[in-house]
Amino acid sequence: MLFIQSLNTYYHKQERSAEYARLRNDDMFRKIDLNQIKECEVFAHLLSLRYGEDGKVSLAQTYIEKYRLYGKEIFTEGTMDRYHNFNDLLQFIRIFKEKEKYRIMFCDENVEWCPTKRRGHNEAYRDADSIFYHKDSLNETAFLLGKNQYGRIIYNNRYIDPDSQNWYYGWHVYNIINCDMTDGKEKMFFEKNPDHEYKQLLDLR
Repeated sequence: MLFIQSLNTYYHKQERSAEYARLRNDDMFRKIDLNQIKECEVFAHLLSLRYGEDGKVSLAQTYIEKYRLYGKEIFTEGTMDRYHNFNDLLQFIRIFKEKEKYRIMFCDENVEWCPTKRRGHNEAYRDADSIFYHKDSLNETAFLLGKNQYGRIIYNNRYIDPDSQNWYYGWHVYNIINCDMTDGKEKMFFEKNPDHEYKQLLDLR
């Protein structure tokens, strides 16, 4: 079973200072509610975070928290419908099960409200059956997770509000653990040094 915690901190231009950057870098994990854990293929704890409107520099606060249970349908690179992929799968990552291991891939979603397109290595470039066939976009393995291994993905993005056209930014952390359901703990993600770490950080202006 795969446990995933997704921390998504959204912020504005005035929160790009070194002080806020330090807070984002130090905020890598949160507790989970054990009552939410059920038997499934992939258990996901999804949090949306932002800083207080009073401008006080403190840890980002949760304003949306969801728990989602996925079955075997999560083990896919998605479809040509990128809106379906963005909303129904886990954003910017794809998961494939390989016997006792899980292949975790990082990809470019190619959606209009996230114009920071990532060019680079595309493992499916020559696969005619893939939605990434002959595309100059990032789609690569972040790591393979064996039993009882912990991986972390860190990436950032710049977004545009479709209504106001204002820019805002996102700092994103995926904590991912391959273990049995009985090993789920409230602080299971509280590990500063996972077995694997993958970063995709853009120079955002």
